[in-house]
Amino acid sequence: MQAQMVAEQVVHLSQFIMRKSLSEQQRNELIEWIEDDIDFLSAHPFIGPINVAEVINVFQAQLKEQNQATINAIPPEELNELRLLLQQDFAGLELTDEQLRDIALEPQKVYQYLDEQGFVDNDHEQPFNHHNSEDEPDWDDFFEDEPYFNRQQAKNHKTNIKLEKLFKGSQLNKMYKRLASKLHPDKEPDPAKKAQKHQLMQQLGQARKTKDGFSLLQLYITYIDDDVDFDEQTKANLIPLLKNKIAELNEQYRAQQTANDEHSFVWRKFNGRSKAQIKQNFAEHIAALQIECDEIATRLNTCTTVNTLKKELNERIQNKRHAPLSLQEALNSMFNF
Repeated sequence: MQAQMVAEQVVHLSQFIMRKSLSEQQRNELIEWIEDDIDFLSAHPFIGPINVAEVINVFQAQLKEQNQATINAIPPEELNELRLLLQQDFAGLELTDEQLRDIALEPQKVYQYLDEQGFVDNDHEQPFNHHNSEDEPDWDDFFEDEPYFNRQQAKNHKTNIKLEKLFKGSQLNKMYKRLASKLHPDKEPDPAKKAQKHQLMQQLGQARKTKDGFSLLQLYITYIDDDVDFDEQTKANLIPLLKNKIAELNEQYRAQQTANDEHSFVWRKFNGRSKAQIKQNFAEHIAALQIECDEIATRLNTCTTVNTLKKELNERIQNKRHAPLSLQEALNSMFNF
């Protein structure tokens, strides 16, 4: 909903870009506002079916039209200044007023006109290449030959064999079979419970496949009424299984602290010390989103004239003037950087 409201705001504000009564400062503030909204949408991980490209196209079409109008209004004497400036670097370059206006609108077009008049020699452009492909080492072969690579590979293989053997220990195997018997969906007549047991059996099968002793214990404690009392051999067998799970969880934890995927983003944003705290974090975030959506909805309904928009733009400009300076900005101001 938030992303949808921001997208509607971009489209709504874009229609004011070409209004002649806006001052240059107001127009620049409006464009910066819209660009900030577009940056937000482009980085938003939960925008649903919104087509950001279409929203951007609406803005760019209005912006290009405004820029074209500004370029068309450039007086001939300013165009001549641009012509002389280019001729200082490229003697003999001849450009019409129309071509100069094209360059003013899209500066990269200067290379097109330079190329057309022979100022760019494409015949001598060579791709930069550090290595001859024949001399490039095969890094896979290099690491395959390394003693560490072989030792690590052998160690991983040995660990997998050991875990497989440990998981087949008598008591662990009995736990697996008891769970499989109790959770098997074919023995459940109720459709809803049958679907639930089907998911549980998938979890159990995955735990067996990956030698995940932690998940097996969790399922057993949850669905079997017996008090867990392991013999010494099983306890000894469980230690490497649980250590393996600890290492896996630690790796996932470290990855979530820096990853940019949606799951990690949500975890960092809402994680708390308890379920109650997590629920509170969600509630506060939802309330903040609702306030923002209400503000945008009000703006879309009330900001329908240039005069109304001007008031809001002036407030934004004024707020920026009174905003506290960052440390870098303060230093730059102090020393006139």
